[in-house]
Amino acid sequence: MALTKSDIPNLLLPGLKTEFDQAYRSQVEDSIANQIATVISTTLPVQRYAWLGATPPMREFVDERRPQGMSEYSVTIEDKTFESTIAVDRRAVEDDQLDLIRLRVRDLANRVSQHRHQIVVQALLAGGTATGYDGVSFFSASHPASGGGTVSNTTASALAAGTLATAMSAMMAFRDDAGIPLGIVPDTLVVGPNLMWDAIELVESPVVVYKATTSAGTSPSPYMNAFSGRLRLVVSPYVTGTGQDAWFLLDTKRAIKGIVLQQRSDVPVEFTALESQTGSEAAFMQDRYLYGVRARYNVGYGLWQAAYGGKLS
Repeated sequence: MALTKSDIPNLLLPGLKTEFDQAYRSQVEDSIANQIATVISTTLPVQRYAWLGATPPMREFVDERRPQGMSEYSVTIEDKTFESTIAVDRRAVEDDQLDLIRLRVRDLANRVSQHRHQIVVQALLAGGTATGYDGVSFFSASHPASGGGTVSNTTASALAAGTLATAMSAMMAFRDDAGIPLGIVPDTLVVGPNLMWDAIELVESPVVVYKATTSAGTSPSPYMNAFSGRLRLVVSPYVTGTGQDAWFLLDTKRAIKGIVLQQRSDVPVEFTALESQTGSEAAFMQDRYLYGVRARYNVGYGLWQAAYGGKLS
């Protein structure tokens, strides 16, 4: 039996699903979200994390093991459901404009990846007021410290060589619940478009920059850029609005990072269609087919010691 135009949508869907899956995998593997957040898969709609206190330090095995239970600290992350849907004119399918449809499906996959990036960065921006696992703001000047006192992982100062150096030194001095250094080594600087060029000059400039001297009539002398090669720069378009001058210093090599991106392993990112000529109201009433994606995930806060926020307001 010869194919008719009405057969095309049902035959097209498997190919579009493959197109979406391939585009989504390629986008997510190297995504900003995966680089700066801890990605955790779960099968629960609400997941409680009780491991956010310090992991016990190593000690000499002289008598017997001394196991330590979960920390008294915990956070809870509840997943959310997100969707994005595109409408395709039925005539575009009938006129065999399939390449254009495939481009839109690929862009739909990009939207999912970018949204994960967006909510991770939004969590950083909200960290000045959102509560972390220790009961104070994720970015706070009053985190409880071992042995008493408080520790800060935030500053009101703008991004500059001096403030960046102070932040790096502070993070490397952070200690665990037992008072032992955590071994934090910041490796990533996150800024928005407003600070992009300043950040590039600060951390990616050639090894020689120029520093003004105080002696009258003396030419500026070259010196080594201490930040060169030490930090990866991430410029996010989502660091914007009232937070356009915010900057974040992160340790992204740890198993538990500052931000946790929780996703459902049993509910995969799903690409579906409403396109059957006989079963789709949109096809019958509006002469178009609908293609959409649905996913369940959310973000929360992990180790505040792995993040430092500047100029949050």
